[in-house]
Amino acid sequence: MEIHVVSTLKYSRDQVFTASRDSLAEMVPYLPNINKIDVVSREEPEEHIVKFENHWYADAPIPKLAQAIIKPDMLKWFDFATWNSDAYTCDWLIQTFFMKEAVNCKGQNSFKEIDDNTMELTIHGDLSLNPKAIGVPRLLAGKLTPQLEKFIIALITPNFHKTNSAIEQFLSK
Repeated sequence: MEIHVVSTLKYSRDQVFTASRDSLAEMVPYLPNINKIDVVSREEPEEHIVKFENHWYADAPIPKLAQAIIKPDMLKWFDFATWNSDAYTCDWLIQTFFMKEAVNCKGQNSFKEIDDNTMELTIHGDLSLNPKAIGVPRLLAGKLTPQLEKFIIALITPNFHKTNSAIEQFLSK
């Protein structure tokens, strides 16, 4: 299932890119359904490249249909991000803490300059579930898997949409 979010921010591309890369954990108060982000590692393997491992902790209501499979303590994920300051991109891969083989979610954030004080942030990715890996019976997989994908997209998309206001609120301080 596709993830696609485009936001226009009233700050320079450099300001938004740097804040997004270096101050993500400080933006948690502005992100819905997120309790905490832990920056586990940061490395700079080459000039203009910064790699992160972040751990995200969410809190959201789980639809009744999914409650047999998804428990509240499962709403955590790894975020592996590679930031390229030459290309103004961030390639990311998200893995769940539980059943890593069950979820495939990856994409790219692109930072495009519109003018000196305006930029466009595009978040584009894809999320898919492996129903066999999460124990969905074969007879239910066709019906349940899309609903689970929609639930997960619904959980993370508001955070992508709120990225612009979180960054703008952070930069305004």
